[in-house]
Amino acid sequence: MGNNRILVLEDEVIVAMDLQEILEKSGFEVTIAHNYVEAFTILVDWKPQLAICDIDLGQGKTGIEFALDAKSRVPSLEVIFLTAFGDRNHLDQTHESSPINYLVKPWNESQISISVEMAFQAIHKKSGEGHDFTPAEKRILELIAAQKKTKEIAEILFISEKTVKNHRYHISKKLGLSNENNSLLSWALKNM
Repeated sequence: MGNNRILVLEDEVIVAMDLQEILEKSGFEVTIAHNYVEAFTILVDWKPQLAICDIDLGQGKTGIEFALDAKSRVPSLEVIFLTAFGDRNHLDQTHESSPINYLVKPWNESQISISVEMAFQAIHKKSGEGHDFTPAEKRILELIAAQKKTKEIAEILFISEKTVKNHRYHISKKLGLSNENNSLLSWALKNM
């Protein structure tokens, strides 16, 4: 679990430290930010896969604004909102950022652990983990994500274009993608 990184964006120091303790006990790497600016710096430098965000961060931008801006920069980032706001209005405001979960305070350790575990299951599924890609398929996916064409991939890997096309076909089948021309490229750009 060493590369499962979580950013906790919480302006209340005690709450943030409690979350960090719970998550680190479960083997996750955790970094805390207390405001939007700190969180965005961590996002860029540390590249977490999951952000647990409070909505109200005191002064400045909100956790919702962070989630929207962060996902425009890192589309694969998943977000769990952890907030005191249980009303419909706040829930509706979060929809555009497509959070993976929305928990209302007061929370308990079990709720946090289960939510984070489910979030990482979704993250790993989207990233292709659990699809049993061969080393060659992983390398081809990396090259597809680098927007290399079939011919270029064949030249880089010293294999035939037909072999590259076969790998692309098998990767698409493993991911359950349609036969659309750009479905594999779209998946690789978003997840690799």
